[in-house]
Amino acid sequence: MENRSASTSRRILEVAGPIFAEKGRRETTIRDIVQAAGVNQAAVNYHFRDKDGLYGEVLRHVTHSVREEETSEEAPAEQRLRELIRTCVERVLGVERQAWHTRLMMRELEEPSPQFVSLMDEIIGRIMPRVERIVAELNPRLSDEERWLCSHSLMSHCNGMPKAEFFLERSRPGWGERPPEERTRIMTDHISRFCLAAIGGLE
Repeated sequence: MENRSASTSRRILEVAGPIFAEKGRRETTIRDIVQAAGVNQAAVNYHFRDKDGLYGEVLRHVTHSVREEETSEEAPAEQRLRELIRTCVERVLGVERQAWHTRLMMRELEEPSPQFVSLMDEIIGRIMPRVERIVAELNPRLSDEERWLCSHSLMSHCNGMPKAEFFLERSRPGWGERPPEERTRIMTDHISRFCLAAIGGLE
């Protein structure tokens, strides 16, 4: 059973996320959050230190809202690539995704905050070595620089999904009404095939 402290922390996070997404980090005040959450400022300070600390935790929650399942390094490179892409796509289109997640990420892509930059450095440091190993197995002919560029191109497809989803919903009538599972499957398959063809075709 969740204790009162954990319940308060979770409540603040749940309320703060949509407010940050709607108003932006700079325009959102602690007063906005405590009024909506039904807590006092001392609770925010206790759990998150200050507004910046709370914002950092909101970003961490959004980027980790889908559990990252690492496929065994023994699996074929194609399978590991597809699983990596599926995880990234699910962060944008998955059932657990909420509309405010995408709005917040679009704000960050336009004007990255220090908290976002720090979090991305952490994620890049964890994920990019895996991506480069996959690319190297898919095309051993690539130079170190080409492998590095391919890895970043691959991740750009995934990291650009918040903006891509915005345009997909407007350029393909009915796309947004499809079940999240179907959209995730379609985009995972498309990006996987696209990247496999591109990486394999380089000399």
